This record gives sequence, C-alpha cells and structure tokens, in this order.
Amino acid sequence: MGLFGKSEPKAPPADPAYILAEAQECLKEKDMEGALAKFDELCALPVQSPLPLLSRATCLLQLQKYERVIEDCTKVLKFLNSDLNGHEEEGCTTVHSLALMRMAKAHKELGQMDEAKSALMRRNVVEHKLGRDNVDSEDLVDENMADEWKEKGNAEYKQENWTQALDYYRSGLSCDMYNAKLHGNTCMTLIKLRKWSQALKHAEQCIVLEPEWVKGYYMKGMILSNESKLEQARDVLRKAKSMEPQNTQINELLSEVETRVDYVESRLRRRKPQTAEKPKDEDSGTEQPVEDVDSDEDYCEDGSCRTSKTIKLKVTRKDIVNVAVDVCAAMVGVALVWWFVRQDA
Repeated sequence: MGLFGKSEPKAPPADPAYILAEAQECLKEKDMEGALAKFDELCALPVQSPLPLLSRATCLLQLQKYERVIEDCTKVLKFLNSDLNGHEEEGCTTVHSLALMRMAKAHKELGQMDEAKSALMRRNVVEHKLGRDNVDSEDLVDENMADEWKEKGNAEYKQENWTQALDYYRSGLSCDMYNAKLHGNTCMTLIKLRKWSQALKHAEQCIVLEPEWVKGYYMKGMILSNESKLEQARDVLRKAKSMEPQNTQINELLSEVETRVDYVESRLRRRKPQTAEKPKDEDSGTEQPVEDVDSDEDYCEDGSCRTSKTIKLKVTRKDIVNVAVDVCAAMVGVALVWWFVRQDA
C-alpha cells in the first residue's frame, strides 16, 4: 500500500515477444542458463502455444536436464500438430515430430533404449503419413499403439470418466495424429466436458482427414449450436444432412437449430423501432413534449378510444419566485383589510 491507502500501481504485463528476443540473445551468446530462465518466464505466461515448451526442451537438452526434456515434450504432444513454419529441423517438419526427436534423445541419454526407440518410431509415423519421410512402411511396426490407447479411452468414456478418457485419447493422438477416429473420440469427450473451442478444432480435423465421414460435420454443428452460432450450425448440419438424409440424430439437431434461428429472427422483426409523429403547437409550430402514461388503461371520448397522455410543463425558478411573491402580496392585502375592519369596529 502507498500513501493515503492507495495501492501501488501494478507492473505492466510481460511482453512474450520481448522475452523471446532476450532468450534468443542468450542463445547467441551460448548462455544456456540465461536462456532457460527466459524460457521458464515465457512458459509461465498464459500463451496457448507449444512453441515455448519446445524451445525450452531444446535448451534443457543442451543442459543435460533430460527428465525435464521428456516432461516438456510430453506437454507439446497434447497440442494439435502444426508445421514448423515451413522449415525443417533435424529431418522434422512438424512440432510433434521434433518433440518426439527431442524425447528420443533424452531417453537415450538416460539409458532408456526401449522408450527412445518408441519415440523415434512415433516420429517416423508422423513424417511418413505426411509423405515427408522416406521411411519404409514395414519399419513402422508400432501401428497398434494408437488403437490400444483408443480402447483404454473408450473404456473410461463408457464409465463417464471424461478426464481420464481424454488423457488416453490424447496419448493415442500422440502416436497417430492423423487418426480421424481418435480425433472424433477426443472431440466427443471435450463436448462432454463443455470445452467447446478445443472440441471444435478436433471436429474440423475430422472433416479435413475424412471429408466423407458425416460425424465430423455433426459434431461441428453440435458445438456451434452450443456456442449459439446458430446460422453457422445450420449450414454445417445441412451439409451433413445432404450426406445422410435419413440420419435421425442429424435431422433432430438440424430441426432444433432451425427452430431457434426462426425464433431469433422473429424476435428481431418484432423489435424494429416504430417512430410516431410528435404533436406540434398550433400557434408557434414548435414541438410539445409528450410522454406516454405507464398504464394499460384507456379512456373514451365522443365514442372513440385513445391511450391517455400527459403533457410535460416546463417550470423555471423565476416562475416559482413570481408565484411566491403574488401569494405573499395577497396575504398581506388580506391582513391589512382585516386590520382596518377591526379598527372601525
């Protein structure tokens, strides 16, 4: 607290771009500890991106802090995959494949050879599915790992353990990021948890990976409906209906959304402002302020009915003073008359 009970001014929020520039300067000077401190500060900010974590993992690898490397890379794999801004690093073109490469190196340095081999296989799967790696498909032996995670997630989903199911599905996606079924299951779990923005990303991923799979459109329509983006939801669900006209779930949801859209549009039409002409003074032609009485009662005159009105009269201080003077003068006059009458008597 400062003087007179006033609180001290709060420091402005940290600028991520400024912190990143400082971290890069430390890396140029090969000050790994300084760079790590900046990356720790950057990762503490509420930034929804895997890149600060991946950068910190790279720095931790140089400092031989391998357990923390694995921890950060595991967090990176929980984000949706994305390209490394068009460039390639150590044969990796995506955020996930680079995180898995870092993880494999950390496991190797810790002597955990099975884990290192598994991480490297998963990295190969990611690059191979994008057609960016010349890995023989026969070498991708670990194809069942994603399905195993999916089955575990399904078991938890049936028990309505949404959070645990989500963790299993995400583990499956870290093995096979381009599995549309896993994206669909992840999306449905996020819908149960009412995390609409995250669920929408997975629904859109389903549509990209399998454009003919109607469930992606259905889930997207459901999410948009819950976010009250009704017109967008209607358009997506109409697309889904054109793919499967007899699908009961799609038809029911589309009917509900269309009903809501019609209701909103009818309400908007009723709320259009209605302007009425204000009465004018016949002598001066100036408008007189008129206020509707807050009442539902009507009165009739000459056989016609109309709503009662009150007229606002503008009273100034001068008017009040004049009236008061007139009243006082009248009272003095009455008193004098009374006094003279008593004297005569």
